[in-house]
Amino acid sequence: MTNLPTASTDDLYQLQVNNLKEYAMFLIDADGTILTWNAGVEQLFGYSESAWIGRHASVIFTPPDKAAEVCASEMEAAAEQGCVSDIRWHRRKDGSQFFANGVLNSIHDESGKLIGFTKILNDETTRKKLEDALVESNRALEQFAYAVSHDLQEPLRTMNVYAQMLLSRHSAALDTDAADALQFITQSATRMHGLIDDLLSYARVAADREPPVQISLDHDIESAISQLEQSIKDAGAVVTHDPLPTVLTERSQMTRLFQNLIGNSIKYRSTDRPAKIHVSSRPHGSQWLISIHDNGIGFSPEYAESIFTPFRRLHGKEYPGSGVGLSICRRIVERYGGQIWAESVPGEGSTFHFTLPHPEEPNGVGPHSATTKGEARPSN
Repeated sequence: MTNLPTASTDDLYQLQVNNLKEYAMFLIDADGTILTWNAGVEQLFGYSESAWIGRHASVIFTPPDKAAEVCASEMEAAAEQGCVSDIRWHRRKDGSQFFANGVLNSIHDESGKLIGFTKILNDETTRKKLEDALVESNRALEQFAYAVSHDLQEPLRTMNVYAQMLLSRHSAALDTDAADALQFITQSATRMHGLIDDLLSYARVAADREPPVQISLDHDIESAISQLEQSIKDAGAVVTHDPLPTVLTERSQMTRLFQNLIGNSIKYRSTDRPAKIHVSSRPHGSQWLISIHDNGIGFSPEYAESIFTPFRRLHGKEYPGSGVGLSICRRIVERYGGQIWAESVPGEGSTFHFTLPHPEEPNGVGPHSATTKGEARPSN
């Protein structure tokens, strides 16, 4: 049996904390002066114990954060809330910077009086640089896809025009095989043109940046339904929605989101019953949950994830499209920190759910619901 040292448990704990190098840990008094130090401080910040103790905690902040009095703001918030966390750039003794995740806890005596704070930080610089590199790589790929897709449009259009010209002007001189070949070229060019348009739309989700504003989703769904008016009329579909909430997003993106999801339900409607599509919402933790339910053909639950993959289609040519619409929906939702998923029963219908954050000052839901049935919508 191993004999433990005669030191008290408190002494052993303090020794363990002092020698821990993976985390910088220190105690600050109520005025912000550093009282204690551990080996992680020297490892992370470059300060020795003698150089560290007695200095104000603002020494670890970058000049812009010091000018903004971030240290004082954090201590004030921790005093009120008990604990605050941050993840930002900090300054080493030699002036270099590193990215750290920190937690500041307030300490009170038995009477509730604030007597100081504990601060714990760990180095996240490697992860931050990797994330930044991935973001930059994704941005470059998006710009490349946008540029390539845009530049492909003109030669494709030219090829299609000349193939159609040959068919219209010289069809009498062409044998059946030549006419069929030209017809195949025009059909393929038209399909490729659609694929490129969808690829451009997919790239634009990330490329198009507008300042987010508080908007009522009632307006966005009305706009989407208006743009789908002819499709709704042709399908004899009924589209209804409950009063929808106000969220902090970009108006153009929300209209596109609703247009894609409602259009998807119209496309995959059942042939043996009228198409019915209903949009509802409810609070979901700190977010809003929006649901689009239809009574269409549905799909097997095993495909609930793969349908959001770009260019992944579950059905054949009898249903037009490139398979990018739901991928665009996922991109839109995830750029606001939300999630999107689908539930379905084959032959009975599908429900697409997505979440969006509450605005900073939520002001409830819209004032009305609406119905469309294969005809122009009345103005509200």
